Amino acid sequence: MPKNTKSSASSGTRKKNARKAAVGVPPLEVPVAPKQKKQKGQKKEPRKKVYIPPSKPAPPQPDPLDTLGLIHRLPPELVIILRSLGKKDPVTKGRALEEIQSKWIDESSRKGDESVECDGLVTMLPVWFHRAPVFFTHPVRRIRLLAAALHFSYLRIPTVRDAATFFLRETATSEQIEALMGTWCMLAHDVDRQVSLQGKKSWSAIISPGIDGETLVNFEMLASIMEFLQRTLLDPAGVHLYLNPPAPVAAPTPGIKKPSGRFIPVAPREELESNKADEESDLDRNARLRFGALSAFRWLFDARLASKIMSLDDLSELLSNPLFWTSLCCGENAPWIPDPEIHGLGHGQPQVRQATWALLSVLLQRYKGGAIEPFIPMLSVALLRSAWVETDPGVRNTLFQPVLIFLKEFPNAWIHEAAYDPDKHEDGDDSDSDSEECETKKSSTRKENSSEAYREFLQFLELGCAGSPVDGYPTVLVVLSTIPSSVIAASSRTGMPLEDFFTSFWAAIDGRALSSLERKVPSASFLSSLLECLVFFLRRLLSGSQDHAALSGSVSDGVEPNSSHPQDVADELVRSQFTRIWEELKARRLRTDENDAGKLIAGSLLSLHRVNVDLFKTAWDTVSSAILSQEDESLSLTPTVLRTFVDTFETQDLPAEVTRTLISKYVQETVGKCETVLASDATSAGVSKNIGVVITLMETFGSHLFQHSDFAVRMDNMFVNHALRILQSSPHAISAFMSRRNDEDLCLELWHVLLVDISQQIDALSLLLDVINTDICPRYLRPEDGELDSVIEHLFLEVLNGDVPTSRSDLVKRLIQAQNFFLSENGQEILFQTLVSSLSSTVDDILYTTNTPSTGLATVIEFTRIMLSKNHEFTSDSLASVLPNVFIVGYLLPVTFPTLETPIIDTARGVWNLWVSKADIGLQGVLSGLIKEKLKELLQDCSTYTRPEDILTVIGHKPKGIDITPLADVFPTPGELNTMINSLPSDPPDPSLAFIESIIPATSEFENPTISGLEFDSRGYSPYIRATSALLAYLGDNRSIAKENMWALRHILILGQYANDLLRVPATPSGLFGPDVSRSELRRLLGKVHQLSTYLLSTGEDSLHSQVVSACTSTRATTSSDALVSFVVDVVNYARREDTVRNALVLRSVLKHLFASASKTDSDQWLNLARRLEKTAPQTTVAILASITEFAPEPLRMDRYRNEIASDVLGVPASRANTTGVVLLRRLVATAPDSESDVVFLPQQRAVNIMKTCQSWVSSDDDIDEEVESIMTLLFVHLSPILQNVTGNHWEFIFDVVENNLENCSFADSATLTMLGRSLRLILTVQDLVLTNKLLRASWDGRKESILGLVKNLVSTKLDNADRSEPRSLCRELALAVIQGLPDALVDEKTLPEMCHLLTDPSYEVQRMGYTLLHKAARKRTEHFVIESAVDTEDTISAELPAELLAILQSSLTSAEGFHDSESDTVEIDLSELYKVSGYLLAWMIMFDLFIDASIKVRSKYFNQMRSLGIIGDFFIPNVFDVLGLFSGKKKAFKLDIWAVDDFFIDHFEPESVLGLRLLAAHIYHRGLLTVPALIRTWISDCSDRQLLSRVVDYTASYFSPGIIKAELAQVRADPSSELNTTENLIIKVSPSAGEVTASYTVDDQVLELSLRLPNDWPLHRLDIRDTKMVGVSEDRWRAWVLGVQQIVWQQNGRIVDGLTLFTKNVALHFAGQVECAICYSIISVMDSSLPQKPCKTCKNRFHASCLYKWFKSSHSSSCPLCRSDIL
Repeated sequence: MPKNTKSSASSGTRKKNARKAAVGVPPLEVPVAPKQKKQKGQKKEPRKKVYIPPSKPAPPQPDPLDTLGLIHRLPPELVIILRSLGKKDPVTKGRALEEIQSKWIDESSRKGDESVECDGLVTMLPVWFHRAPVFFTHPVRRIRLLAAALHFSYLRIPTVRDAATFFLRETATSEQIEALMGTWCMLAHDVDRQVSLQGKKSWSAIISPGIDGETLVNFEMLASIMEFLQRTLLDPAGVHLYLNPPAPVAAPTPGIKKPSGRFIPVAPREELESNKADEESDLDRNARLRFGALSAFRWLFDARLASKIMSLDDLSELLSNPLFWTSLCCGENAPWIPDPEIHGLGHGQPQVRQATWALLSVLLQRYKGGAIEPFIPMLSVALLRSAWVETDPGVRNTLFQPVLIFLKEFPNAWIHEAAYDPDKHEDGDDSDSDSEECETKKSSTRKENSSEAYREFLQFLELGCAGSPVDGYPTVLVVLSTIPSSVIAASSRTGMPLEDFFTSFWAAIDGRALSSLERKVPSASFLSSLLECLVFFLRRLLSGSQDHAALSGSVSDGVEPNSSHPQDVADELVRSQFTRIWEELKARRLRTDENDAGKLIAGSLLSLHRVNVDLFKTAWDTVSSAILSQEDESLSLTPTVLRTFVDTFETQDLPAEVTRTLISKYVQETVGKCETVLASDATSAGVSKNIGVVITLMETFGSHLFQHSDFAVRMDNMFVNHALRILQSSPHAISAFMSRRNDEDLCLELWHVLLVDISQQIDALSLLLDVINTDICPRYLRPEDGELDSVIEHLFLEVLNGDVPTSRSDLVKRLIQAQNFFLSENGQEILFQTLVSSLSSTVDDILYTTNTPSTGLATVIEFTRIMLSKNHEFTSDSLASVLPNVFIVGYLLPVTFPTLETPIIDTARGVWNLWVSKADIGLQGVLSGLIKEKLKELLQDCSTYTRPEDILTVIGHKPKGIDITPLADVFPTPGELNTMINSLPSDPPDPSLAFIESIIPATSEFENPTISGLEFDSRGYSPYIRATSALLAYLGDNRSIAKENMWALRHILILGQYANDLLRVPATPSGLFGPDVSRSELRRLLGKVHQLSTYLLSTGEDSLHSQVVSACTSTRATTSSDALVSFVVDVVNYARREDTVRNALVLRSVLKHLFASASKTDSDQWLNLARRLEKTAPQTTVAILASITEFAPEPLRMDRYRNEIASDVLGVPASRANTTGVVLLRRLVATAPDSESDVVFLPQQRAVNIMKTCQSWVSSDDDIDEEVESIMTLLFVHLSPILQNVTGNHWEFIFDVVENNLENCSFADSATLTMLGRSLRLILTVQDLVLTNKLLRASWDGRKESILGLVKNLVSTKLDNADRSEPRSLCRELALAVIQGLPDALVDEKTLPEMCHLLTDPSYEVQRMGYTLLHKAARKRTEHFVIESAVDTEDTISAELPAELLAILQSSLTSAEGFHDSESDTVEIDLSELYKVSGYLLAWMIMFDLFIDASIKVRSKYFNQMRSLGIIGDFFIPNVFDVLGLFSGKKKAFKLDIWAVDDFFIDHFEPESVLGLRLLAAHIYHRGLLTVPALIRTWISDCSDRQLLSRVVDYTASYFSPGIIKAELAQVRADPSSELNTTENLIIKVSPSAGEVTASYTVDDQVLELSLRLPNDWPLHRLDIRDTKMVGVSEDRWRAWVLGVQQIVWQQNGRIVDGLTLFTKNVALHFAGQVECAICYSIISVMDSSLPQKPCKTCKNRFHASCLYKWFKSSHSSSCPLCRSDIL
């Protein structure tokens, strides 16, 4: 049973619900108690609340799809969508709305009115109007937004709009219209802005007049909308239930029948908590609906006025309903509804309250006068009791306007509020029950006219207008003016209404209600309102009205007022309030701007003067007393207020007169106090305070104060006599005095006094600078006689020298900025010259000194900027002395030193651009010349850190104000370059270069290439190289200029020649490069030289060769206009004139490009020129002949010329062989054709004669030079093919020459490399010839072994100096090529250690061929050890690894760390570093090659030696893993997905590629896992880095283990003739998928079975051995066998097949009766696979020799392990 209490609904709501419930529902009979008349004076009894049942919800309206038969008229797909609209799930609803929009409305708009979609949309209109109210008020915002958009686009279709209009006018019922139009209107005023904007589109369209001028929303429809909105406001839950009727209750689920026949009901399913959390709460839903209804009411009022409905009678029930107006109140219970069970509609819903205030504002503005008069009592209470207690700032901003409008229109509202009785209006509709109570008087406890709203207003003031002071305080006076004095007096709790009011007003200050970040504006509003209220109350007090006299507290019931009392009250009120105002301003609790405070106080004083002079005097006395006390914390408060008084008051009236008197007193007292303090020993704080007051006075009143002579004299004396103390206390006082004291002489005197004082106390200089930096200080201040010149100069030098605090540097900066005030003209000049000198020295230090800090540069360049920016009177000489260095700092240093700080660069460039733009043409020319000269000097200066490319970069930036042409202004002239190159040696740096360049004479010594005193820069460049490299860079970027200056190409080619020579023989000192030059830099230079020379030399004319030759043969200078022709002629002339190797090589480089397009005729012309130069320039002749032979077509006369040279050779005797003979032989060799060409070098007979001549030279008594022997050997290379079929002793002579050369040559001596290389080339030629010539082969076989032995000895010799040399590497390659087929007799066990050094050769070809030879030597060495150890019974053979090989392997690869810096194969690493890595990896290949075909004994010794050295863990793994990138993280590890690591082909290996090195490293790691897995496992077990260990294991398991496991299993199955597959009764089963091998041995139908399972990361972790079947064997013996298998596989690096073989032998021999070793319990020895053959003579047990040796060694005795008798 519900409680018999009163319903919370109002009477109107109850009646409406009753009316609706009456339809078809019989009324509920409620017993009515008979009324009894209440006696007079009897208290009102509380009404007995009777339960009124709520109306039943309307039944669900049927779907028009069913009732109208639309389901049969609409397309099926549209029916499905419309059915989805009725689903409960919001997602389904939203999807259905989107489908209607996209598939039907959009398609209809695209296809037109005749489409099927349009017909379907028109037909479905009733369904949409039936569903639309639910969507318009749906709790999900997205649904409302989609529905609003769909509704707008739906009604834009003309046919749909017409159908909708007809439906609403003719078809729809009133309930349908009310629900549709009401929710539609609320949608247009939804709480969500986007939904509201979208809804207003369709709503505006429907309420606007149509074509016929009529609107759809008529009077009847407005009434329906109004009715719906009222229902929504008062009962939103009922409206929601009406729009969303509950689904029919389903029949209860039958329970479960128990065996006893009793049913157990099924528990209802609870709703998911997540669904509940997503639903909108009832409170939020009601608030949203009320907000929409309230906002819609605003439109409704305007619509009613537009329809000329001026009356509010139909809304009287709503507007007079107290429950409705509770939407204004923020409290839970509205004060005008005493029932605590009735909660306010606005509680907890600020949006609802804000909408209600907005509605009230519209109501008050639209309806005035009688229309709203009946609702005034209710509105008075609701408005006044709600406005002052509002807590939400947004609502407060909205309510001020309607409150002010209401109070202005209805000033009696306070009376209505005070007289309002809530009990009277509780049941206003039940007139019968309340008629007697209406006649009862009010309770005696309620004071007459006492207003709770006024008390709330006072609380509003106490809270600083409830937190809105800026908006609230301006309204206080307006509100106060509407409150009757009687209400104010009656509402006072103390009987002092004015005191209560102002106490509440000041409570905002006391309670810090105005404390915020910005307090000035709120405080100003507070003070303005306070003073306005004060004047207002004073006017009321002195008005003489008895009503207002109640404010003084003197009027009570039946007592006449005292006439003098209001005046006394007014005086006391003025005195107290002005005193409080000044105290708060002085204490800074009232943070009003001082000017604003002064204006407000002045305005209030004027108002009091107009009201009552006595009140003005009282206020003035109060203010003046406070001012003269001079105890305010703010120094500027009093002067500012006084200044405001002066500006506000008129000059002739009383306020102005008393103001002048007050100012005079205040000024005299202030100056007097300051003089007293300065004359005393007061602290600096005391002086500063008093000086501050004086400063404020001067700033406030300006120069007007000094118009009074007494004040001026006192101030002058005080400042001059106490200048330094005033400065130390307050620098601002000095600037304030000087700016307002209009006396130049006096200010200069004061300035001079200050400078003199500062010279004695330099620490106070910053204070004086503070004076100057103020804008108000006079600009005419100057020193008299250089008072501070020496002091400032000392400070300046101290800062420039560094190591000073930042404060001192800042001080000097400020001094420079204001130097005119402190320095004389002479002092300024000295300061400038000091700065110029410091800047120059600082720039030079940075350019020429290592690691010079830029701190000093930053200081000096900043000083320069300040100096030049503040002084505009510099002469041209002064600027020329400083600006070039500024240019260097701004443009050159940033390029040279990229880390230079950006502020320094910006400062220098700013100074340069500023002054260059101001400079005249003359100054710009001077600056340009100085800078060009400096850049030219830096270009060739090797002591500077500036590179020539940096200078070109600066020129390329084109700095402002300077135009530089590099070739003319910066680079050396052609004559200067020629002078430089002529002073340098012209010979090659090393004689071995003759082996590469045949035109270089094979002399054993050249001129010393080094030059004493030659300097090199940081990159190792000499001045000539710096100039030519810069020339190369410039012309390479400007090729058009290069074509115009072909002379530069000669020097560029010389640069390339020297760079190439240094690359070929880097260990030989170069005359032009330093020892620290980078090889990559040299290669870069060579590449640029090749590019530029190819471009410039490939553009010649067809007649170029004839023009050049004719010009060279004639005595006249060339007249050709072609720059290329002139250049080639100059090159030929230089070569002919000097005939040096350098010029010959330059000529050869030029001819190489020119001969690419030459014809035979051109070749003939050059041949003629060579013949003309034979005697005058033999070196040039050889260069031309060699170029013709190598690059040009064969001339027609070349054959004849060769024969002529050969004929001349025949006539040379041995005495002239070293002179004429060597020249002819060089010339003859230069004409020798390529061996692959079809040209015949010489006739056979002439070749025989040449051989005879050479033989005669050698056999003579004359000494033949090495150069003759060398060129002779080269000639034999060309003559060998001609002489191969000719019999005679010439071949013996050739072999003798070869042997002699090999005996006299070595790789260590670079002077013999040319002869050695030519001899090796001759041997290779002979080896090729003997393949097809039996006769020659017979001669060769007789001398082969001795010659190859000599070559082998040369190769075996290790060089102490392993510096890279291209000729030496070529010779080694040739030597290795010679001995590739070395006979087995020459390869022994010592060959490997002798030739290991080949792997460290800088040339990879030497490494590759050396590896081939070493691979053979490694197998030969292992074979030797296997044989020796097999026959060694005393264990004296020590199979050790070569020490030379171990030395190579025990090194770290530092260059491998850079491999992981790039994911691709384009890592920039020096080739020499790559070759070191390749040699190291190949050394490991040789190491693992030693294990091939090694016996267990030899393998074990190798293994033990590697383990003792720790070579795997210390070197192999770190180096290999570095190359593979495993130390760099998993992401940078080299991926091997597409590569096979089990095989590697050395012949296809490319060491220049990082990819190739990584693949080789992977293959070596694979071989390591196969060869020495135990050592790798040791490293795995010792690794403490878990992340690295995980990476290694994963990497191995991914790329290596699968292949190794596959190889292991394949080895077990592979050989059918192996011992495993031939042993009787043994069956081997292999499971590749499981990685398992099972060995089964059958004995008398019993099977012994052993299984081995390989782990996925084999061989990093142990294999799993399972003894599945153990028959006929003791457990100890079986365990010994298993242990033997584990030991041989795990510790002895054996393969799986080795372990199984051991197991098979043990089993077979055991069952054959063989006795096992009594130490290891195994028949077969794990160490050497031997049987136990060492017996004990006492106990007759047999032992393995290895087991006994181990026992003897560990026990330190030779006794038997079992019987302890002596075995030996």
